Amino acid sequence: MTPQVITRAIFVLTSPEAGQQFLRVLPDLRGIGLSDAIVLHLLPAKPGPAEPMPELANWVRHFEAAIPNVELALKRGDPVKWVYELARVRDVDIVVISGTPNGDEWDLESVSSPLRTLGIPILYLPDHQFDGSLGDTVLVAIKAPEAWARVAPRLEQWFGANQLRAVRVVEPGVNVDAMECSGVTLETVPEEGDVATTLLIQAQACDATLVTVLADEDGKDSDDGMPVVQPLVESTERPLLIWSTSTSDVE
Repeated sequence: MTPQVITRAIFVLTSPEAGQQFLRVLPDLRGIGLSDAIVLHLLPAKPGPAEPMPELANWVRHFEAAIPNVELALKRGDPVKWVYELARVRDVDIVVISGTPNGDEWDLESVSSPLRTLGIPILYLPDHQFDGSLGDTVLVAIKAPEAWARVAPRLEQWFGANQLRAVRVVEPGVNVDAMECSGVTLETVPEEGDVATTLLIQAQACDATLVTVLADEDGKDSDDGMPVVQPLVESTERPLLIWSTSTSDVE
């Protein structure tokens, strides 16, 4: 039986399309213990009266049919600020987002971003439909082997060791010995263009249903300091899990 490792999640409902993507992953999250959902719906920040999206009540009912405990939070203003505050106050295990909040891009690259400083996983779902369950084939991108050693046990709890494929992108011609942790081998693959492009190629090759990036606390998620997370957000056709290595030790 899969350990119950997730209890509470925030779902940032920005549009009907985001709601549809959330419903697709609810069974997967329920399978690893999700029992409480905070549906955060963002109202326009401009002054004056504001109405929630017309379909809001229907989406809340969909959540209530799938999850035992559902709370609706209607907030106005900076969406990142509200995600940060709710996650801290309500002891949230994961934040689930899709699309853009009020037309603004999520800041997922900068280490100073409140979403990154939360220190909890962020699941980004692309706008278009995707196939398979989240845990069918999980490609994990590693920068530092020591980070993999810390995170591997928790990812194995979530998805099972047989579903994990861990890769470290290195410069062409560089030889790095493979290592094993929790029964999963950390492979090295040569860089093709840049790290983000290489990961997209690897995800396509193994038909990954989820791409996980172990995001360093230094804000430079590749060895050459090039951005990785934001290019993946902009290009991926697969769900993306952004995991902070600074707070990922198994309790």
